[in-house]
Amino acid sequence: MVRYALMLVFPVLLVSIGVAGSESVSGREKPPELGPPLQAIQETEETARLLAILLDSGRYVINENQDLFDDPKKEQKGFSSEVFEQQLIEVFRSRSGIDLQELQSARLPRRTKEMLAVLVTVSKKVLAAAQPEINRKGVGFKGFIPAIFGLRVASRFTEITGVRLKQTALTPRNPMNAPDAFERSVLQEFADPSFPREKVISEVTAKSKSLRLMFPLYTTRQCLTCHGEPKGELDKTGHLREGLHLGQNAGAISVVIPIQR
Repeated sequence: MVRYALMLVFPVLLVSIGVAGSESVSGREKPPELGPPLQAIQETEETARLLAILLDSGRYVINENQDLFDDPKKEQKGFSSEVFEQQLIEVFRSRSGIDLQELQSARLPRRTKEMLAVLVTVSKKVLAAAQPEINRKGVGFKGFIPAIFGLRVASRFTEITGVRLKQTALTPRNPMNAPDAFERSVLQEFADPSFPREKVISEVTAKSKSLRLMFPLYTTRQCLTCHGEPKGELDKTGHLREGLHLGQNAGAISVVIPIQR
């Protein structure tokens, strides 16, 4: 189930009080602006949720291929953008039930299909541009990790579509990923071990005409290489380990997307 935090913000009518105590309105009163229809909100939320799953699926693929990337003896890894795409398709299908190869025939709004297609294209381009990094021979750790992949993809996707994707956490390693007030509040909910897995939290404001959605992230075995125990020791990236455990919440993907009527 999805919890809506609907915060419909209406303009305030300025009222002046007459001398005799009667109310009068300066100028012609305008009716309060209504918020977006429920169907538009639901479709936008589903688009945001699927975008978050797709971005995280790409992060997962990068995570699962870290040993290949960081092999100092092998120069040509054979991990092309086409290989990445095939793995991405499989992961996303297993998590969402949607086959990206059959996207045009999927029962999804046109905007959702367009956004997913753009995110796949951007993800492939980021992987293609990273080939010199992951194919460097004689170097172990390459630095092309899920967080870097996600940052590059999110940045390019936002430039193209105007839909903001962001990786965030309560204690982010990258200051660019620091949460705002809404994100921090939701992250605190996600941190509760009893919070339902992969349940999203969204918020809509009529004033901004946008929907904000938070999709929780969880640690995998590969994640623990850098983010696990022993807490406080340096990992291979030079950061202090957080001491996280398998399956523990590790942050979220934040989406801000305009609502189309």
